[in-house]
Amino acid sequence: MHADRWLSLQIQLFLRKRFLCTTERVRGGQFARLLQDRRDYGGGKLGALLGTEQELEFLVANAPRWKLKERHYRGREATEAQINALEAPYILHLATHGLFLPDVEVDDTGKTLARMQRAKRVSIALHDPMQRSGLAFTGANLTLDAWQRGEVPPTGNDGILTAQEVGSLNLNGTWLVVLSACDTGIGEVDRGEGILGLRRGFVQAGAQNLLMTLWPVSDKWTVEIMKDFYDRVLQTGDAPQALADVQRDWLVRLKKEKGALLAARIAGPFIMTFQGRP
Repeated sequence: MHADRWLSLQIQLFLRKRFLCTTERVRGGQFARLLQDRRDYGGGKLGALLGTEQELEFLVANAPRWKLKERHYRGREATEAQINALEAPYILHLATHGLFLPDVEVDDTGKTLARMQRAKRVSIALHDPMQRSGLAFTGANLTLDAWQRGEVPPTGNDGILTAQEVGSLNLNGTWLVVLSACDTGIGEVDRGEGILGLRRGFVQAGAQNLLMTLWPVSDKWTVEIMKDFYDRVLQTGDAPQALADVQRDWLVRLKKEKGALLAARIAGPFIMTFQGRP
């Protein structure tokens, strides 16, 4: 099936062994561990996501069984330039850190006022929602450091693919885009424009089915959910229903093992948009 298409995988920033992304205090050891392996940006350095390597190995190993040709990029190879060079892959899988920066305001003295506490770590003012939502690739930490100094590096290959830049990608005819990262489905509501964020960018680029997340996801558990999703979706060809079925199964399983709240946090954030058949 689909032997003439190829599976493109943009995988993993090897920056640190562990990514601590939050100072939030939550009771219970399970919640604490869950908060430590999230794929989002908490205002500091972006670190390595060990689970993305497992996603890569699974997808590469199973591509022949699915009759898909694959190309993958990991570590230093996972650059923004590689993304910009895409030519409508059948499936595009992006496993990395998601970024959603809150808006900031500047008072009459020039001091930055954060609308959210995390914004205090970013000195530049990014008012356009399509510029504050993005995905991290090679070089992202250097750009984040520059932003904290109030500097803006050249955006062409700065390691942060913003929603605005996503809109110019060539994804016409791309059947499935999977954003295996945190907060990729959220954005900012603009009157008359709808929700502005990565969702808008990928729809503009031409993606037919787009898997996103509504809150931070666990690096560990996302790997297993992705495995089940791909096995189901490439068997049925129905992306929205495949996600619904896999998500239901995981919610039932995790509820028995860990309780309803943890089950919802782990398996609940994944959503699918469907733009109709090309």
